[in-house]
Amino acid sequence: MLLEVNKLKKNFGAVSALKDASFKLKRGEIRALLGAHGSGKSTLVKILSGLNKCDGGVIRIDDKDIKISSPTASLRHGVAMSYQDLSLIPILSVCENMALGNEPTARAMGPVDKKRMLAYAERMIDELGIGALPDTTVGRISLSDRGLVEVAKALYTGPRILVLDEITASMHHDQVSRLFDFLENKAAEGLSVIFVSHRFDEVYKLCRTATILREGVSVKDIDDLKTVSSEELVYYMTGHRLETHDIKPSRPNKVEQDILTVRDLHVGNAVNGVSLRVERGEIVGIAGLQGQGQGEFLRALYGAIPYSGGSVELDGERVRVKSPGAAIRKGFGFISGDREKEGVFSIRSVTENIFSVRYAMSKLIHYIDAGKERKEMDEIVSTLNIVTAGYGTPANRLSGGNQQKLVLGRWLCMKPRVLLLDDPTKGVDVGARTEINNILRELTRTGVSILFSSSDNEELLRIAGRICVFYEGKILCELEGDRLKGDVLAASMLGVRQGAQ
Repeated sequence: MLLEVNKLKKNFGAVSALKDASFKLKRGEIRALLGAHGSGKSTLVKILSGLNKCDGGVIRIDDKDIKISSPTASLRHGVAMSYQDLSLIPILSVCENMALGNEPTARAMGPVDKKRMLAYAERMIDELGIGALPDTTVGRISLSDRGLVEVAKALYTGPRILVLDEITASMHHDQVSRLFDFLENKAAEGLSVIFVSHRFDEVYKLCRTATILREGVSVKDIDDLKTVSSEELVYYMTGHRLETHDIKPSRPNKVEQDILTVRDLHVGNAVNGVSLRVERGEIVGIAGLQGQGQGEFLRALYGAIPYSGGSVELDGERVRVKSPGAAIRKGFGFISGDREKEGVFSIRSVTENIFSVRYAMSKLIHYIDAGKERKEMDEIVSTLNIVTAGYGTPANRLSGGNQQKLVLGRWLCMKPRVLLLDDPTKGVDVGARTEINNILRELTRTGVSILFSSSDNEELLRIAGRICVFYEGKILCELEGDRLKGDVLAASMLGVRQGAQ
């Protein structure tokens, strides 16, 4: 057995993050590590990478007990990790980031061997399909390409065990497929992979085995994922059968004026003449491969980036929003799947995060009714089922799913007319994702209209009454009714028009 983890324990003060975490990993095996937020997955992989020290238990490699006291020690034992939050330096080049901290030298104490670094970067760019040149600074490439650079960086030292922590959360289907082919080839050569993900379709595609954590305990080892349904995975992860709404929202029955009408919108080179409409209380899905203009379209509607042509109407009135503040005043809200950059204020409290937009839109000097605000907080936290130790808790102490609920709560108190969602459940576990989607359905019943972009086709098919497929900055087709099927959607995303017939 290459790696054995036996009864690992980890405490953070009075909180037990790991109580009894155990699993085994063979040479050339790709094993999924699954669990809801707060299950201990991140703590476990951080112990393996040397970022956290365990408080008990045993780690064995090649049947020998080892101690992992630092990231350097982890690398020495052949373990490398790719982080969801990325460990790259934006001002350095792709080539420099791939070798970061392990720069090669031609001889001891000699200068950096830039030719070796360049050769590795060129090879990995080709094998992983990274859309950048070796000398491009990482800050100028897409988030999805940064994820691939992160993988290449982890592989630079030639590890025996590669840990991927939600690394595909920012990637779209074509890039994920390319990465998986690469990993399967590496596994055939002997590389072992621990794959952490909330995307079940990816888990089933890449992994053959799995270990499931719940509340810091390994509750299930699965030797053949093909024999276990996704419903069973959810049961092991949560401890109960997850209830979902079986009926997704349909288009409103009443014929009334569209609340949002977009005509021939142009945004730089990213969006080229997009027109669509959204009815009151409707969820319209936006699908497409990565980089087809979805994100730019939503941000233009929110005033975060300018549009160069076209028009936007809200309740029949033509509007022009030149800033997020102007968009908010008109009744728009926006939620991004990138919580770190566009979502939560990590060191600010739960209360500050939820009321941040309200505070920003208020006068510089204004009265706050603490009692009324507390009552509203109670209602929002209860409605969204936000798990927190207290309203003064910093957002970065909450799980990813609860952080995203904070952002949703921010808009509940603002009562928007139109919510613009850009992959809002990215990196969120299945339980929190279902809760968020159910809350969005409830919002539509109050008249809120939603534009919902997602990199998860299954999620779109479950929640949207219509789906507009973006391709090369345009809407290639609109799917609804009998055409809302996975194979039709997948074909349309690849630019196959007949898939929409």
